[in-house]
Amino acid sequence: MELDAVGKAIQQYHLVPLVSHSNLGLEVTMQRVDAQGALSTQPVPQAFSDQRKNAQIHHGFAQTQLKISTPAMPDLAALMAYLTGLTTTARRALATGDYLWPLASTPVLPADLTQIPLTNTDAIGNKRRQQQAKQYDITKLMTTGTHVNLSFNEQLFTRLYTETFHQQYSSYVEFRNAIYLKVAQGFVRMNWLIQYLFGATPTLTIQATKAKRQRSSVHSPAGRYSAVTGDYTSIDAYVAALQAAVRKHQLLSISDFDGPVRFRSQGELTNLAKQGVYYLEFRGLDLDPTSATGVDQNAVAFLRLLASYFVMMPALPAAMVAQVSAQAAALTAQVTTENPTTASAQAQPALQVLDALRDFVTKQGLPASDGVLLTHLKTRVSDPKQILSAQVAQQAEPLAWANQQAQAYQTAALAKPFELPGFTGVDLSSQLLAEQALRRGLKVDIVDENASILRLTRQQQAQLVVHGSGTDLNPQALTSVLTHKVAAKQVLAEHGVQVPASQTYRSANQLIDDYDRYAAGGIVLKATDRNQAVVAFRIMPKRVLFEQVVRQLFEQTNSVMAEELIVASSYRFLVIGGKVQAIVERLPANIVGDGRSTVQTLLDRKNGRTLRGTAFAYPQSELKLGTIERYRLQSYHLDLDSVVGRGTQILLREDATFGNGADVLDATSDMHQSYIDAVEDLAAKLQLSVAGFDVMIPNLYAELTPEHPEMVIYLGVHAAPFLYPHQFPMFGDAQPVAQQLLDQLFPVK
Repeated sequence: MELDAVGKAIQQYHLVPLVSHSNLGLEVTMQRVDAQGALSTQPVPQAFSDQRKNAQIHHGFAQTQLKISTPAMPDLAALMAYLTGLTTTARRALATGDYLWPLASTPVLPADLTQIPLTNTDAIGNKRRQQQAKQYDITKLMTTGTHVNLSFNEQLFTRLYTETFHQQYSSYVEFRNAIYLKVAQGFVRMNWLIQYLFGATPTLTIQATKAKRQRSSVHSPAGRYSAVTGDYTSIDAYVAALQAAVRKHQLLSISDFDGPVRFRSQGELTNLAKQGVYYLEFRGLDLDPTSATGVDQNAVAFLRLLASYFVMMPALPAAMVAQVSAQAAALTAQVTTENPTTASAQAQPALQVLDALRDFVTKQGLPASDGVLLTHLKTRVSDPKQILSAQVAQQAEPLAWANQQAQAYQTAALAKPFELPGFTGVDLSSQLLAEQALRRGLKVDIVDENASILRLTRQQQAQLVVHGSGTDLNPQALTSVLTHKVAAKQVLAEHGVQVPASQTYRSANQLIDDYDRYAAGGIVLKATDRNQAVVAFRIMPKRVLFEQVVRQLFEQTNSVMAEELIVASSYRFLVIGGKVQAIVERLPANIVGDGRSTVQTLLDRKNGRTLRGTAFAYPQSELKLGTIERYRLQSYHLDLDSVVGRGTQILLREDATFGNGADVLDATSDMHQSYIDAVEDLAAKLQLSVAGFDVMIPNLYAELTPEHPEMVIYLGVHAAPFLYPHQFPMFGDAQPVAQQLLDQLFPVK
């Protein structure tokens, strides 16, 4: 088919990339169920903040319907990643024994449908849902699915209107409306194909074991709770048809229209033609039960491709819209009610449409991924059993299978509670903060993945956060200074606290030449610009090992600080809002013998724990056998095959950092208040609202007194401290530090 005037103008002005990178948003609704697939009787999770304010995770018609909504974005991979993070967040907030039902078909409903708990956020909303339950078939209201919101880049409209179409349309809004109108007509016309490719509900309810199997029982005509059809002849006709349906009591309100495509605006629908269409909402996707998010990315990509095609192709003549829409509805009825395991009567037309789209992709130079998508979709047409609905229909026990899927997704969501799928490109603290922000309905944008920079947004308020806790709550100049160890130590000393004596070296040879100077006592070596490059010796090793360690450090940094070794326990105090909110003790990397196991076995056992793994990708770093660790084993006269006596602790290092295998213990409730007061006083002097203080204390139970300031030695201070050690300690209570930080960034109004 030849391009229309809009399509030709898009080609002429090289605007195809703007067309193909339309903005997409997803609204996915799932049911909360128990292990048997019955509606959950658990109360609504309290983790999702005020339901009237949380636009990302809230409830639908019933309290058991959880609606997960993403922001709109042009990058499909980023959109699916965001949805993954939201879905995981929702699952982690569920009560024990609750799951998210993976099908758009209803789960096991109570025999008395009036017992279904309706969402009750406010009096007006509750009254409306009660009216819906009386007006419509409640079983159909309890089906779920995915809505795809699509809008085009505004630059596309402004360029086309300014360059060419300002003379053909009376206003910019009228032009935009015309584009959205023909895309909506296209979606209605091709709804049969979308259902053919992505239908996934053989029956309307999971208990209807004797019902005829269909491609999509939810999106077949019998599956809709209202028979009202949309009039897509014009924007005015669309509004008038819905208003007439309300007057005839076919709909309670215009917002109850459940056709496949809806026009969306920022104002009242009655002013749609004047205010303009802002985006289209396609409401015709079943949940994908083989995906943890419930969404097949191929479906979303296909809808975007169809939209690109419709933008550049001629619109239907107004006189033909009603007839073509009726034909499309008949096709949809035929396709959705077919047996999903057999070839469709529309298989050949489906292949023809996919071939036409392939020609369009080739001629317009669209991304190669679109061609790959179409090849994949053609295999679904040629082999019906690849279609989701066929896969579900072929299950011997659909209920048991659906429960198995739901439980598997829940298990996966809880397997690594410190990691947020979809956001794993940023560091652990950022992932923790992102999850808590999503729970509260904040929009979370990854500004720079490599630098772990997030932008958190609530309405018109935005906050940038670096590495999960670096914010503008702290003075900017001091934040920069504290990234340098030498400068940070000087700042601490200037504020009257005890710090270890130290000297900075710019070359390995210079430090090695001073070996004799440190030989009589212990030493700590620190890279000045890296937080985790640390080595400590209580007793100086032989010169050859010292030289080896020094040279290894200088391979990582340009300068090393040689510091006095302090014999005491190591603590990290986390300050948020100027108050100490959490404290952890760090024990140097170690193993404890059981009298039977070898050193290697003990290492493997400890590294096999859920929270241990690659440093900074897991809350607790794995124990490694590097130069220092092997030296320490030799000092105990042990090798990997040695059996360690029962209860004997072997220290593999003498320094304790979050990246070198240290054990992390929560000490928040054990620490004497005098140390907490001292840290909070120092934070106030430094004007640090958020900070991490590394402190050495010989006895956390003994009171700090002015006569003995040496009872607390400050090793360093961090303006962007880690959050995750406090939420995932090896022993002790988890502290809700991410939530506390969000309280500071976004105070409750």
